[in-house]
Amino acid sequence: MRLQRPESRADSSCRNRTGVTRTEVAVAVLVLLALVGMSFPWLLEAREISRQNTCATRMSNLTRALVDYEQRTGHFPPAAKWSTSSMRSLALHESRRWDLFIEANWAIELLPGVGRDDLHDQFDDSTSVGADENRPLREAFLPEMTCPSDEFNHEENMFVYEPVQGLVREFARGNYAINAGTHSFYTSEGSTKTPTGDHARLHMDGDQREFQYWGNGIAGFNKTFRSDELVNGTSTLVAFNEIRAGIDPIDIRGCWALGHIAASATWGHGINGDAYCPNPRRARSDDIQGGPALNEKYGSEQLIEMGMPCVSYIDKNQNAASRSRHPGGVNTAFLDGSVRFVSNHIDPSVWHYLHSRETPRNAFHREVTELVDWPGSTTEAAPPRTGGKTVSAKRLTNSLGMEFARIPAGEFVMGVPDLRNDHDTPPETPPHPVRITDDYLLGTTEVTLGQYQSVMAPLKPVPEGQNDIPVVDVTWFEAATFCKRLSALPSEKAAGRRYRLPTEAEWEYACREATSEPYDWPVNRAEHDHSGDAAGIEPPLPLTPVSSYSPNGLGLYDMRGNAWEWCADWFDRDYYTRSRLESPAGPDFGYARVIRGGDWIYVGEGCFINYPVLAPWKSSPYVGFRVVCVPAGAD
Repeated sequence: MRLQRPESRADSSCRNRTGVTRTEVAVAVLVLLALVGMSFPWLLEAREISRQNTCATRMSNLTRALVDYEQRTGHFPPAAKWSTSSMRSLALHESRRWDLFIEANWAIELLPGVGRDDLHDQFDDSTSVGADENRPLREAFLPEMTCPSDEFNHEENMFVYEPVQGLVREFARGNYAINAGTHSFYTSEGSTKTPTGDHARLHMDGDQREFQYWGNGIAGFNKTFRSDELVNGTSTLVAFNEIRAGIDPIDIRGCWALGHIAASATWGHGINGDAYCPNPRRARSDDIQGGPALNEKYGSEQLIEMGMPCVSYIDKNQNAASRSRHPGGVNTAFLDGSVRFVSNHIDPSVWHYLHSRETPRNAFHREVTELVDWPGSTTEAAPPRTGGKTVSAKRLTNSLGMEFARIPAGEFVMGVPDLRNDHDTPPETPPHPVRITDDYLLGTTEVTLGQYQSVMAPLKPVPEGQNDIPVVDVTWFEAATFCKRLSALPSEKAAGRRYRLPTEAEWEYACREATSEPYDWPVNRAEHDHSGDAAGIEPPLPLTPVSSYSPNGLGLYDMRGNAWEWCADWFDRDYYTRSRLESPAGPDFGYARVIRGGDWIYVGEGCFINYPVLAPWKSSPYVGFRVVCVPAGAD
């Protein structure tokens, strides 16, 4: 009998074991790839959060150094020191040879405060930052001045400037800019042609060889501020903005040691300009030296796509916005040391006045933690009382001799562009139908200085011959107070009359004489033009006694001339896109008020910027007001 060899355990296990099939391998690989794919966005998000936090920490460190500097010296540092000794012309803000006169900027001054005494000690303050002696400093890459999210901020992407052939100056990049202000880049208060709202200030004295250039921020060029000059509270006043490093060696934006607009200072990026929010994408939102060359090299569309647009026809630094590579917004450092992420969709008025040292304390209706994400009010103000159903007379004269004309109810198209200026108009301010539901009584003239002084407590006597000049340089609050006090006069109370400012819709309807016709805007005044029209027209006219010129078809004087006028509405640039049909009255809340001077909100403007807009606590020597009379029996 043949004996069979018993199976070993190894033989049994080999025969019973099943191998890993190709299908199982493929499934495992697919599962692994799916897990990696699912986790990849999370990993990217986690990396960006880490970078954003690093950026915020660096901005907070800069703010602490800024406050320490103020406590040590008695003032905050200037945006930069610009020397007048090396230039014949004092118009330093217009010069392209800034390599000769720019000295230390705020960042160089704060180097010891962020632990970089070694670099600060290398700086030769007897000469310009562009001098050969300061080359090691200006070319130094500083992590302390860098946001890790900005891939353009690296040692190989220097800003390269050649002011004259053969003379090359290079600057390392930076991502932080001092808040030099959100004012308009204009340096005057404007005129009857166009008031300029918040604007920059320029001081040049040839005898003393003095130059100063500043706005509403916390620092200027050759201009410093003390803490007691900052009306705004530290928790609602911006100290530093994020900016992006230039995308090309010819792009001046983002250079930590270069004390100029766009390089290390934000400037002119508020509601009186076209860079009125973080990361603005409008083609003309940065006005910088080298802008034409950048547009020629990349094209406007690509610059917008890269998030770095700039004007193609302006070749000087006059406004620069806050920008970052963080999705959806920018880090912003406040004077109290906090750093907050501000949404790209923040209300432009909030953005503007968070940067202004002149903003009154407690001006904001919300905590700053909410303001940084607040896009503006989406609720409309209630329709105004008009008394239209009770108005019988075509004209009315009150106890002060103020005359009012009856404006009939009707429909018109609001926001129709002026003739010869109707190209490339902003989509956020479209022409739209409006129905004025009731008649209303509108002042035939602007409130005069004499009328204003008779109602408000006079501060000084009215100068001889000025009684009938429109009152100007009054805030919106003062205009509203005038209406309340006029309503409270015994004679007016007895007659049952009340007074208010007109809505923007009422104002434009009256200016257009209850039609939808575009205004035939003359860029320059004809030689024999005696209409008194001034808005948007060169040369500007002086303020004149009211009713010096002929009235319009509704019996109203100076709707297109003399002073510009406060309206009742809060300002919201895109309100036209959502305003109601019947008697619109603007948003129910905001931080700036509408000012009008002609048929179209952009009368005379080539860039459609809203130059005149102001906060209700500010005034202009070219802005006054007229009032609506609400008669007895109004509902």
